[in-house]
Amino acid sequence: MKTFTLSKSLVVLGIFSFLLLSLGTNKLMLYSLDEAKNAECAREMFEHHNWIVPTFNDELRTDKPPLHYWVMMSSYHLFGVSEFSARLGSILAGVGTILLTFFFAWRNRNPRTAWITALVLLASLHIGVQFRMAVPDPYLIFFLTLAWVSFFEWYRKLDQSFQSSRWIWLMYLALGLGVLTKGPIALVLVGLSGGLFLFMRKELGYLLQMKLLPGIILILVLTLPWYLSVHQATGGAWTEGFFLKHNLSRFQAPMEGHGGFFLVTPLYVLIGLLPFSVFLPQAIYSAWKQRRQQEVLAFALSVAMVVVGFFSFSGTKLFNYTVPSYPFVAFLIGAFLDTVLEQESLWKSLRPSLIVYIVLAALLPIAFYLGLRLDPVVSHLAGWAFIFLTFPLGAAAAWYRFRHHQLNRTIMALTGSFIVTAILFFQLAYPIIDRENPVSQTIQLIGPEQKVIAYKQFNPAYVFYLNRPVEVMQTPEALQNALQVHPSVMVISRTEFLSELDEFEQLQEVIRKRDLFETPTTILLKKSPEY
Repeated sequence: MKTFTLSKSLVVLGIFSFLLLSLGTNKLMLYSLDEAKNAECAREMFEHHNWIVPTFNDELRTDKPPLHYWVMMSSYHLFGVSEFSARLGSILAGVGTILLTFFFAWRNRNPRTAWITALVLLASLHIGVQFRMAVPDPYLIFFLTLAWVSFFEWYRKLDQSFQSSRWIWLMYLALGLGVLTKGPIALVLVGLSGGLFLFMRKELGYLLQMKLLPGIILILVLTLPWYLSVHQATGGAWTEGFFLKHNLSRFQAPMEGHGGFFLVTPLYVLIGLLPFSVFLPQAIYSAWKQRRQQEVLAFALSVAMVVVGFFSFSGTKLFNYTVPSYPFVAFLIGAFLDTVLEQESLWKSLRPSLIVYIVLAALLPIAFYLGLRLDPVVSHLAGWAFIFLTFPLGAAAAWYRFRHHQLNRTIMALTGSFIVTAILFFQLAYPIIDRENPVSQTIQLIGPEQKVIAYKQFNPAYVFYLNRPVEVMQTPEALQNALQVHPSVMVISRTEFLSELDEFEQLQEVIRKRDLFETPTTILLKKSPEY
């Protein structure tokens, strides 16, 4: 590690990160609700040569701004429409986030802290999942990380006018792109964390040197053309749906059942950054004690506190909401472990955390086995839980190295066990489990010439894989009219509406398949030839 320059280290880390995050992405269907809707929205915009109005199933989609759609559209143009093309931008955003975090740690601490920080991120299975998904979050995380890193570089170089100015402009550029990715949340998170950091340093006066007015103008130049265009093109419908429903309402109250108690948000971070999150309480305590002497620790604390605190107060709580904090939480862990490596007298302080992890590692394979075994859809695949035996094996290896005062190898054992698990899971087990989803099991039963109708609710992945709109009927009367008009019809719905569908004598049940790890069951019915 010590013989590598920063540039060479970035190249090696970038290649490895890309290969790791790419594993299995072409083997997994765009099955989850969010992935399917985002990928299909980008496909419709791509096919219609429409860069302004997002649509899903030929209807206006107000969930998010367009930047991730634009990236997917470009990927479709270069590589064709596929699962990998839809996810490529997310993979690159993940690689970029890891490299930015590595750069931040190298420049503001030392190479060893940078490598440990990168290992914390690479070992996280949640990072592996998040940056494989065709959703806007990976893009937002990258632009937020770029904005935060740029802010701190600006702060460090305030006495060097040219270099400081360059970094602050880069921050405003990242913020503008963040607003094009997921809206004003980018401004809120960066503004609050930067303000908290300067407040902690008693340097709020530095805000006057941030070129706020020119920066706001740059953000508006980047974002207003599209926001005004979509507002005009949809008669204000997109603006109302996005800002009122998907921002204000989402923060005020749980949406789609995604709520939870206050402490669930920090719990997400602890789960998401396993195995190294077992050291997080010690890392935070250590950073807090040194925050006045080491400004970089104060900054990382500010980012983590704002992101976790903000979403703790949000009515809607999702696992992915806390991921923007991961790069700086990983840095806090990396800085702490680097300090322990330097001072052998601190090694014993890691013992309780390692014991906690050993217990967790022993329970994780059992938990995954039971999770598969208890789900009737994939219970026959419960044997695949054996790959998670790498957790206790890695924990045992880490403990052995720790007992022999080899902390650097302890870190590598923890990292290696999770990376090996990620390779086995995403390349082998997950694709096999994914094939059991109802869309994969039923899509071949729908003929290319059949009229496809959905009754009330259906999985959006059908639209992507059928490559044609699915007409949605919300009332029995509307469905009856459609059945009279079309000679060959396939109806997609859920068993919860079966009592209403039973009234249609002309419909015959074809198949029913339960969703993976969820209670809804998809049902397909076709119109009998007799009618």
